[in-house]
Amino acid sequence: MKRALLAMIAAIMVLSSLAACSGKNEGKSSDPASGEQKAKIDETGKYSDPVVISIGRSIDANYKFPGDESQEDNFFTRWLKDRYNIVFKHEWEASNGNDYNQKVNLSISSNDLPDAMVVNESQLKQMIKADQLADLSEVYQQYASDNLKSIYNSNPKFLESVTFDGKMYALPETTLPSAPMTWIRKDWLDKLGLQPPQNIQDLEKIAKAFVDNKMGGENTIGIIGTAQGGKLNADFLNSTAHNFNFTTLFFANKAYPGFWVEGNDGKATYGSTLPETKQALAMLREWYANGILDKELALRKSTEEAIIAGKAGIYFGSWWTPYSIQDLIKNDPEANWRPYVAPLDAEGNFNSNEVSGSSYVVVRKGYEHADAVIRYHNIRVDKDASYEEAIGNRSLTSQETPLFTILENGDQIDYAVSSLEKYLAGEISLEDVNKKSYGFVYQMVEHAKNVKKEPMNNYDIQYWDKASDEFFIHVYAHLNGGSELVKANIKPFKSLVNSKTPTMESRWQNLQKLEEETFLKIITGKSSVDEFDSFVQRWNEQGGQQITEEVRKLLE
Repeated sequence: MKRALLAMIAAIMVLSSLAACSGKNEGKSSDPASGEQKAKIDETGKYSDPVVISIGRSIDANYKFPGDESQEDNFFTRWLKDRYNIVFKHEWEASNGNDYNQKVNLSISSNDLPDAMVVNESQLKQMIKADQLADLSEVYQQYASDNLKSIYNSNPKFLESVTFDGKMYALPETTLPSAPMTWIRKDWLDKLGLQPPQNIQDLEKIAKAFVDNKMGGENTIGIIGTAQGGKLNADFLNSTAHNFNFTTLFFANKAYPGFWVEGNDGKATYGSTLPETKQALAMLREWYANGILDKELALRKSTEEAIIAGKAGIYFGSWWTPYSIQDLIKNDPEANWRPYVAPLDAEGNFNSNEVSGSSYVVVRKGYEHADAVIRYHNIRVDKDASYEEAIGNRSLTSQETPLFTILENGDQIDYAVSSLEKYLAGEISLEDVNKKSYGFVYQMVEHAKNVKKEPMNNYDIQYWDKASDEFFIHVYAHLNGGSELVKANIKPFKSLVNSKTPTMESRWQNLQKLEEETFLKIITGKSSVDEFDSFVQRWNEQGGQQITEEVRKLLE
């Protein structure tokens, strides 16, 4: 398989060298910032002639547009044409997920690229090796707005992820930080006179005390986990999927199932196959046998329903999980769910994966209007008066938005928490909040005193007015989960790869099923812990070894 991959890359490079012979690239400047072929722009920012950007487009067949509108022709794309003379043309369409990735892969291998498209990390690196992408360094510096630059400058890792040999090859997706914290019923802790946990042993004792004292009734659940059809842990393809699974416990055991990490030999290795994961599974198996893990693990139709019913005392999740159980928070005056940066590992570290974007907007080498791609991203983040007038209060969906990626300030959580805390303490006024760059933070601050009661620095549930304002849950989640996140001393690790390799496209689904079924059987006692060793062997035989070789090749 390794030879096949090398042959494919070589073929791509050969095809790339022949690009000048293809009809699509004839007569097009190799310098994307060349002024000679740029369309003129008037004083309002509108191109004098239509600038067409052909794209590959992912389509959600279940998304319903009103009337005759579509992904290619909707109120937003028509406004872009009328206001800026920017026209998006779909060179091809494919369903979200595997179909889209396969279409992108075909475009790469055949060197038949649209002007721009959204790709994953693996595809980005393949295209760079094949010399298929425009260097956006100069055009970005020249045309990117202050707001767009501010977003990318808010976290240096954003642009680092797309810069190779000093050249910028894409506009990366930006993501908000996250970490798998432990959420606990603090009112139960207080009633039992227990302190918040520091390590795994503390957490085990707390969960057992909740069950033994029937804090949630006869069927109290100490620690609740994933529901039917859910995953046991986050992974490199779903790096923020921390909610209601056991990612937190794996990390506290320095085990990283689902992520690509450096093995003992210094090479990329799949974390689910390492001894640390086996040890963590053995611990979870013991906890399940002792009754502190949910007996209906992976069988419940809804984890949230069990939490809302007041049966569970502990769950794991990101800072925003209050949104998922807001009915309980609003309706139960005693349900005081508070987040803790715990459990720590044996060395006292709080481990978390470093969340990174998985989508990148790339521009075909030789496309003469790369500036229009940059300007389009300016439009999305600047949201000037004409944008506000056209869009109004509507929130554009990914299906209405060409070349859709998430574009948020990397420091948005820090800024939100700091602004809310300072405003409630009387240290700043509403006018001091940056409404232009942090519009939603401004709205939260505007509503903060409607929902928070004295003392302003105590976030227990009794010090909130839960019914007075629709912004309650937003402020509550930020001041509870968000404040703990920004204060946390996190020891981060980054998955070495965050996208699929070619063999994953055909094998990964079956390998994931093998992994999930084996791990669940070990935890619930249906298989011995030693079944893990058999799993590793089968995983390698059924495509895992080939995939590992591809991952290592990708990192060279």
